[in-house]
Amino acid sequence: MDKTSEAAAGLSHRLRLRATVLIPIAVAVAITILAPLPVAASQRRPEVNLKPRPESENGAFKGCFKTDPNGRKWPCSRINNPAANLTMFDCNIENRMRTEMSIDCDGDERAYPMAPGDRRYESYASVFDPAPPPRYFNLDRTSPRVSCNWECAGNEMTGLVVWDEQWPEAWSCREVGSDGQCRVVFEESKEVVLVTRTGRRVLGDLATKECSKNWWGYGGWLPFSLGCTYPKHDHEYYGKIKGWLAPGKEDGH
Repeated sequence: MDKTSEAAAGLSHRLRLRATVLIPIAVAVAITILAPLPVAASQRRPEVNLKPRPESENGAFKGCFKTDPNGRKWPCSRINNPAANLTMFDCNIENRMRTEMSIDCDGDERAYPMAPGDRRYESYASVFDPAPPPRYFNLDRTSPRVSCNWECAGNEMTGLVVWDEQWPEAWSCREVGSDGQCRVVFEESKEVVLVTRTGRRVLGDLATKECSKNWWGYGGWLPFSLGCTYPKHDHEYYGKIKGWLAPGKEDGH
């Protein structure tokens, strides 16, 4: 073999050796570059600094509860916590009698007339919930009870309770967490009835005088009344009799 052939054979041998070394290295580098990132790295999110809750800022709130007169426990962390929503209740007033009535309740500026079939939509804030009331909500009431004066056809009563957070059924009147469809109904039977999803309970009777112009089975034509009396009733009066004014005498005539 001449010198030229020997040089060519040597060069070919050296190239094969380099290829044998470089190809595996190149393959390894390519695999490393193309390999998917670890799951933890691919799902890594920016860190978020959460503000501590009030109960973690104040150790006194941990495991702290306030028990109201109904036995319900309220977390102390709701005190002065703007994120806590004040518990609200709905208990509407409904006139199911055949005559118009008017009602004047705690906090009202005047008496509100209610025609037969009318419903007055009422919302009450809990006086036991330690959560602060919203800025737009002015909570002047400190008693869990709301009472009203009632008038119908000259009959007047006072102290008719239309909402009491200590009613056994009150918790089912919540706007959130319940149906909130409670009603205080003035019925044609002269009864005041509390209607909730838990049932129906008579609160008491209304004092309505009945006047007769019937003279021994005749008449109905007399221009004056022969007498007015309160009829017999099955329950205690729901409130106190404030007075009675014969219909048509409201203007003093």
